[in-house]
Amino acid sequence: MTRRTLSLLSPLALAAVAAAQGPDFLLTYSQPERTLSGSAGTVLRFLYPNEIAHLEWSTGPCSSLSAEKWAPRTCFDTMAGDEDNDGQWWEPGLFGSIDALMDGIATSPIAGFANARTVFYSPSVAMGTTVSGAPGLRPGDVGRIIRDTSFLDGQVEYFMRQEQFNQALGLPLTNVLDIDAIAFAPGFGVFFSLDQDTPALLTCGPTFVQDGAILCIPDWALTYNPNFTVSAVLPNSAQVIYTEAQVDLMVWNAQITNRNGVCLTNAIDTEALEIDWNGTIQTIVPCAGAILQVPDLIFTTETMTGAGACTTAGGGTIYNGLCGPAASSCGSGPTLGWQMGIQPTSSALGAPSFINSLASTRTIRYAMEPQQHVVIVPAAGLPVGSQMVDLSSPWPFNFVFWTPAAFLPGTVSPSAANPFAVPLTFPDFYPFPNYWTWTGGGFASWPMLPIPAGFVGKVVFQSLAFPPGGSWELSTPITVEFQ
Repeated sequence: MTRRTLSLLSPLALAAVAAAQGPDFLLTYSQPERTLSGSAGTVLRFLYPNEIAHLEWSTGPCSSLSAEKWAPRTCFDTMAGDEDNDGQWWEPGLFGSIDALMDGIATSPIAGFANARTVFYSPSVAMGTTVSGAPGLRPGDVGRIIRDTSFLDGQVEYFMRQEQFNQALGLPLTNVLDIDAIAFAPGFGVFFSLDQDTPALLTCGPTFVQDGAILCIPDWALTYNPNFTVSAVLPNSAQVIYTEAQVDLMVWNAQITNRNGVCLTNAIDTEALEIDWNGTIQTIVPCAGAILQVPDLIFTTETMTGAGACTTAGGGTIYNGLCGPAASSCGSGPTLGWQMGIQPTSSALGAPSFINSLASTRTIRYAMEPQQHVVIVPAAGLPVGSQMVDLSSPWPFNFVFWTPAAFLPGTVSPSAANPFAVPLTFPDFYPFPNYWTWTGGGFASWPMLPIPAGFVGKVVFQSLAFPPGGSWELSTPITVEFQ
């Protein structure tokens, strides 16, 4: 096996590194969790499996290891609209969970700064197709919700479709898949894992692909669109780079503990992948004539409760980030969860989650979440401050815009591109404001204006800040439904 440092990448791969890597992580957890910081007591402290958290290792640095809410469920609900045609925007179970996550390759002047429109994800439960149209976003797809070139909101843009994964695996195009983990860089290709054991016909012949195995679709087998999404895949091009038994061995070599302090010996299921840019490149030969250049990969497994993470470097080690190891080692007690941003169950028992998806990136957190997503309006109406919206912002002054609108079932709230600057946060402006007010920065709670008697409908909220340098930055949007 040949090893060399990542500094020897091709120019194309180096461009991908510059565009995608970062000191922070976006990630999801397999169970509901709480931020390590407590998020000043706001509802932003609650993290759910179908929303994305931001592990902010770069701020401080390491003064706080807390994973903070970055793309709340209500952000995805607002972007998707009434995707299941039930007349309600608030769908707390949208996606089921986010099982795979990757940052897209930036092609704009803000290369490397991710937002809720640029990241790709794979759900465990298919999104409805009323707004987006078929096939929607399925567990076998890796995609994102966008406003397309014809200005239609709630559409799905795919990094790779289920049918393309099936082609690479030598399976019928109609075969139902569940993508459980993904990582990508031009020059290397697509690395992924499946949620279920699957018989496949790969480059090396018929293969029973286990759910703990890690596969690669080599770069030469992929054709890219200009935005580095995949337009075509060569059939039978996928190759197993690590079998489940090899992943089990790497877990054992890492000497990592779970939430109970038990030293792990197996993976069961590979749950998240990301390229380890601090690692090396390996030459892997899955079978005669198949030669792959494979970077070290950060990976998590179903057994790594306490939200631990490992890397394939050195045959399997605990991953070390900017702020230290991402888990506890055998003999040193349980992996509690604080290493990856969440509160442990107790001082002796780690958080119940494993990391369900992971993406290394650079981003700025600017998020909103209502304390109540569906509000019943009494006959007398609601006084000012009876309903609250919580905000996390890096800027001291924030203007909150809100617009009542009567949306029809099966539709989506329209958005427009932020026309004021090249944004580092959410790139789209939602409401044409009927009302606005302002609030402070950091973690803040903003009181809604009075709600008149008899008001029924939806209200879209979004916050605006003016950072130094003249840009206009927008928060993730929210929709509150009044009934």
